[in-house]
Amino acid sequence: MTKPTTFLTAAYEILRQFERPMTVAEIIHEARSRGILVTDGKTPVKTLNARLSVDILRLKGQSRFMRSDGSRFALREWNHGIQERIVPRRTVALTDEEILAFDASLLRRFVQEDGFKRGDETHQELLASCFSIKRSDAEERYDIIQLISVYVVRCYQDFLTYKRSRRLPEGRLHNTYSCFFGGHLTAADLMPLFRFSDPEQALYLLDRELTEELRLPAKPEAMDFRGLLYDPRTDVSRQHIGIVFCVDVPNQDFTIGEKGFLTDAKFESIQQMRSRLSQFENWSEYLIQKEIVGWN
Repeated sequence: MTKPTTFLTAAYEILRQFERPMTVAEIIHEARSRGILVTDGKTPVKTLNARLSVDILRLKGQSRFMRSDGSRFALREWNHGIQERIVPRRTVALTDEEILAFDASLLRRFVQEDGFKRGDETHQELLASCFSIKRSDAEERYDIIQLISVYVVRCYQDFLTYKRSRRLPEGRLHNTYSCFFGGHLTAADLMPLFRFSDPEQALYLLDRELTEELRLPAKPEAMDFRGLLYDPRTDVSRQHIGIVFCVDVPNQDFTIGEKGFLTDAKFESIQQMRSRLSQFENWSEYLIQKEIVGWN
């Protein structure tokens, strides 16, 4: 039986045939027209865009692909003056970035009680309820809830932990340990994050979110949505709700990107984390005590 052509292989073949930069929509159209790509997916354009973006993000100059002008992609092997477009990293100060939040009066529609809510049946309503607000303004308000991505990185039965240094902007969490990575969500993050049925989109977001904090040389084996976390035991956590994912990696190789910001990073067993539970901030404490031990 012939092995199906992958999205990246199809993109490479089409770009080689046309010998010019093309948009993702053009590549998909030509690949389907020529029978190079057969897919039943509902969003092939978004899927290919995500896969090209992940490939460039991970491999950088070793990727076969590069971005060109006008949202087009080209082949790196071409040597006839095509200028590579580098997507700029975030340059806005963290406190000035536009983040997502929703009215606190709606909280119990999404989490009926404090703690962890499994499942995603309310995610469309949560998505529709969000609005953008400057982070510095949001931190002063308790009548809104800010959205936080929560990525628990797991290698078999060990979990990646680290200590938050005093160089991070959130002073209320300085010198505490965490068992997850992530951060405030923006409007650009929301759609792929809540597209739980499209893991390629989620993995692209994961790469984009974690690149500055954590670099994983091996591609994650899986990224599964686990639920929503709301734990109002502290002032800082009362203002936030966590969108929780478990990220499974094949080995314990990693590099901390924000050196000096995140320290003492290491994989630990649940028993090791529980032996020093008081050193963790309250979201991590909750996950370690009550949630991640039961994850498949």
